[in-house]
Amino acid sequence: MTTPTVTRELEKAHATGADVRSALQSASAWLSASAERINALNVFPVPDGDTGTNMSLTLQAALEGLQRLGDDEPVSQVARAAYEAAMLGARGNSGVILSQLLRGFAEALADSAELTSSGLAQALTQASEAAYRSVSRPVEGTILTVAREAAAAARAAAESGLDLPGLLEQTLRAANDAVAATPSQLEVLRKAGVVDSGGEGYRVIIEGAWMFSTGRAVDVELEAGAGASRPFSRALVEAIDHESTFGFCTEFVLRDSDVALPDVKTCMEELGDSVIAVGDRDLMRVHVHTSRPGQALEFAVDHGTLAKVKVENMQLQHQAFAAATREASATDGEDQPASPIGVIAVAAGDGFQKVFRSLGARVVQGGQTMNPSVQDILAAVNSSGYGELIILPNNSNIVLTAKHVQELTPHSVTVIPTETAPQGIGALLAFNFQADMQTNVAAMDQAAHGVHTVEVTRAVRDTDVDGVAVESGDLLGMYDGRIVATTASAEEALLSALSQAPLEGLEIVTIYYGFGASEEQAQAVAAKIRNDHPGLDVEVVEGGQPHYPYVVSLE
Repeated sequence: MTTPTVTRELEKAHATGADVRSALQSASAWLSASAERINALNVFPVPDGDTGTNMSLTLQAALEGLQRLGDDEPVSQVARAAYEAAMLGARGNSGVILSQLLRGFAEALADSAELTSSGLAQALTQASEAAYRSVSRPVEGTILTVAREAAAAARAAAESGLDLPGLLEQTLRAANDAVAATPSQLEVLRKAGVVDSGGEGYRVIIEGAWMFSTGRAVDVELEAGAGASRPFSRALVEAIDHESTFGFCTEFVLRDSDVALPDVKTCMEELGDSVIAVGDRDLMRVHVHTSRPGQALEFAVDHGTLAKVKVENMQLQHQAFAAATREASATDGEDQPASPIGVIAVAAGDGFQKVFRSLGARVVQGGQTMNPSVQDILAAVNSSGYGELIILPNNSNIVLTAKHVQELTPHSVTVIPTETAPQGIGALLAFNFQADMQTNVAAMDQAAHGVHTVEVTRAVRDTDVDGVAVESGDLLGMYDGRIVATTASAEEALLSALSQAPLEGLEIVTIYYGFGASEEQAQAVAAKIRNDHPGLDVEVVEGGQPHYPYVVSLE
């Protein structure tokens, strides 16, 4: 999915109404690009819609409400129009809460022609307060916590005299940390191995606005299905209160109510739970989980004009979710513990990508002849949901690109300079979900250096390197990046390169077969290695890598 590009940088000291609209456009584009990944986190408290999609559609609705405004509208009008449109276009719990964040934002800026750092800090603070008020029983470790921590950081930044981009950067850093901490605040998230989806959605919105403020373009191609977190967990299903009847997720808009908002909220709490009632007598948005949705709707009909009704059976949703979870658990194995540290790996080939994902990494497509850009890796970092990340470039030509990403993101990023996919896999196997960043980096770097790599590919030009004469079309055998053999077949090249390794000190040989090699050929060469070296454990895995018939890991 290609998203719009917004590149104009904010003025440092103040922003106009047009700037605020552009920042919202940037945030919406970034959120839209991240929606599927956020959806995969949507496992709490019950599968009640898709958080990423709901928040994205809500923010898109807010932008549609700005279409009638001119470029010279004050900040107050832009903020109010965005809130009113979001109020009507909100979807699901997360969308409603987002609309209330926009409400508090607009209320704080009701008399503002321009936006300053102090004004933005106050707007984010009132946004957080409005969101807390919108929920009958606030729970920490959710979007509410992220909004509160982000607002606190914004106030501190304003008091220290930072300009708008600087304030947004500090706010984003706080949001990163708050999202990463959500599993430690909610047991169900920790067991599921995910962060809070709503909190991550709000973090992405702040990030999109920050990107606009610094002139960064939001033009991202996200890999379909790639994500840094596991979407389903058997532990999550077991943690859900099975005593609950779930009931119906009931939402509606109430116009021209003759009952005050607190009374509407009280009535809904008598009918069910998960109550959100927001707005005022002119326009209210109501959400409730109840076993009797008809009573909630009858109340609305009796006390105003009913509109935009949605009723969904959560029991049926839960059954579908549990079935999907059991299926995922059966194929994925045991759940891994959550970590506040994310890992991004660059890899080419379906097999290699599958291996990295199975070990918990988010994959950026790339490798030989297809080096990813800084933007490709930056997009994965900024949309990961982690405050701290480790990048495994897995190719010598990508190491510097990965290191450049460190300068362009507020996330804390460390690059372990892995030069081959086997080194990256070795590093990832040393990752400890309970260890801190420094400990993990040291262990992973050491593990990567303990892996040797044999690669086989076909020469594309005549040359003489390392004392070896190479002709175009030769099969090359390479050991740790050095050409050691030219042969007529890929299998001969593999065995010749393998002879350069200190096999007596190794235990495991893993042969990844790719372009130009079959499983039968890989198994045949594996059998020969086992016969020649009985002490070695030799495995064969489909790597699917282009250009290289074989990539071999030696450990």
